[in-house]
Amino acid sequence: MSPEVKTLRDEVWNAALEELVARGKFKTADLLDKLDLSESQRQTVRRTLNALEEDGWLERESEQSGIWRLGWKGKMLLNVSEETIDQSRQ
Repeated sequence: MSPEVKTLRDEVWNAALEELVARGKFKTADLLDKLDLSESQRQTVRRTLNALEEDGWLERESEQSGIWRLGWKGKMLLNVSEETIDQSRQ
């Protein structure tokens, strides 16, 4: 069996979901810094975050907001405590 090749989208999904489970929210800029990417790769990150939002995993207060929180699907399917979710709203 050959090793699995991860795409940049896979890495973004993983990093975003890890941050959500740990903190309940994250900033786009922090995720970009964590992944250490080129400018063209940064656009892929933004597109991936938008896709996660469309699918219900993420939400934000407005299209201009760089702070992402758990969306309805994330709240339903991820193991995130109510305390973490409440703290993310502060």
